[in-house]
Amino acid sequence: MELSSIKERLAHDGCQSNMKVLQRALFLPEDDIRTPGKFVYPNPSAYLMVNPFPKKKAKKKGKKGKKKK
Repeated sequence: MELSSIKERLAHDGCQSNMKVLQRALFLPEDDIRTPGKFVYPNPSAYLMVNPFPKKKAKKKGKKGKKKK
């Protein structure tokens, strides 16, 4: 009821809008029901960003041969 009156008012003022967009903007989403023991929490490392400045690995130096006289 309120949503339709808002849509009509916006249309009257010359601002066409979608009903779904208005609904998402004005109403809170419903929370998922979380039963204890069955809800799987996400892994914290899944949301970490890849390091943009990784440390460079040092190259291994080759063995120097003995000098022959």
